[in-house]
Amino acid sequence: MKLNRRRFLETGLVVSGVGLTKTVGAQDEDHYRPGGPWAPNEQAINYNGYLTNDELGKRLQQIDKRSDRIALEQIGASAGRGDPIWEVTVGDGNENVHIINQIHGDEPTGAAAMVKILQTLANGSAPAIETILDNLTITIIPRVNPDGANFVGDDGVGTDGELRQRRQNTTEWTEGDSRYINANSYGHGLEVPGYDLNRSFSIDPDYTPFDEPEEWWSVRDEEANLAALNMPVDEVPLEPEDGMPYDELWNVGLNINPETQAVTKSFLEADPDWAITHHHQNATIDPESAAQGGPEWQSIMSVMAPFGPTYAGLDGVDYRSYVGEGNPFLSVDTQTRSLQLSGLVADQMEQFGRGRFNTITRYGYGPLWGSYLDSLCPQTDAAGALYEVSHQSDSRGHKARGTMVKVTVEGIMATFERIADGSIHDVDEMTYFDLPLSEGIENPHDNR
Repeated sequence: MKLNRRRFLETGLVVSGVGLTKTVGAQDEDHYRPGGPWAPNEQAINYNGYLTNDELGKRLQQIDKRSDRIALEQIGASAGRGDPIWEVTVGDGNENVHIINQIHGDEPTGAAAMVKILQTLANGSAPAIETILDNLTITIIPRVNPDGANFVGDDGVGTDGELRQRRQNTTEWTEGDSRYINANSYGHGLEVPGYDLNRSFSIDPDYTPFDEPEEWWSVRDEEANLAALNMPVDEVPLEPEDGMPYDELWNVGLNINPETQAVTKSFLEADPDWAITHHHQNATIDPESAAQGGPEWQSIMSVMAPFGPTYAGLDGVDYRSYVGEGNPFLSVDTQTRSLQLSGLVADQMEQFGRGRFNTITRYGYGPLWGSYLDSLCPQTDAAGALYEVSHQSDSRGHKARGTMVKVTVEGIMATFERIADGSIHDVDEMTYFDLPLSEGIENPHDNR
């Protein structure tokens, strides 16, 4: 049965979908507010405002040393650099929250936000903090991808040279990894090869390459040995919770990277009820902002919730992205809680009034079976949410870094508070679908 859906847009505004790009030329600059300075050229990009791997480790160790509330542990090392992957646990409550950040190396503000959040939780004494610590056990991986975050030198693993950041880790596929190169996760065309780690998780945590029948692979390029792994649903070691609209899951990850293996182990040991992943997106506009008078605002952040057939079957919802039937391995209750997780972020930003922070949009959802949310949340029936602050570091450097960190801290701290005091269940999950779908724009000064 399809749920009744209240009227989606009462204003009559047209909502543009994810993936549509609005090109804004220099002559059109007066039609939108950039929401912060664009980096006008390649030379303006720098990463001095972000934490190196060494700096991040030192900050975490300082917090751990000064507070008995924090437990810090190295849970792995990156594939190329061998740099630490850190896990921090705080609180001793009955509800468990798991958070990962910077799984893409050029999406760094989540790590910086986690340092601020941990400092607050480690040292704060406000009643809200006490409630969080008493009711939640929070497991945070501040940086999943040290290789991408600290890409130095021609091969990315050097110690001398210019610091860059890139999406993928730094590792080369070998014959021993798999029968084929995973076309959906491996950056085979890169000068220095590596994996998109958020396409590399497996919905079967015990999956071992080469054990699968060869017919599960869909060959994309025989000469390059590129293929996509599609797993029949009757081979998935999970029971469907909301029907089963699929015969197979497409583009399943291999979980062969040490980074995803560390995250998977951390997740399963934490056994979370809630899961959050932090990312960056390209520049986007809040398409409803112009209705308030004046030009459009850039969206500071988009949020995304995973959901399944029950919500994917709603009448009157304009998805404008490929949803399929969502993730049927999530229970309906978990889908509801996922929508509440994302909906409360927009509620939190209302306190700032009209302006840059009050520009939360919705990132279109379609299941990615190699992603953190779609592969791992079903393992524990965890509600999930994805944060997408605007701009990649390699197109904007550290411009507006403080703004992106602040919106992340505000949203996640509000999430902790609402879960801890139980008021998250008062959030109307349908408000998530009232958020406008973000609309992409191009940098008007980008001549590269």
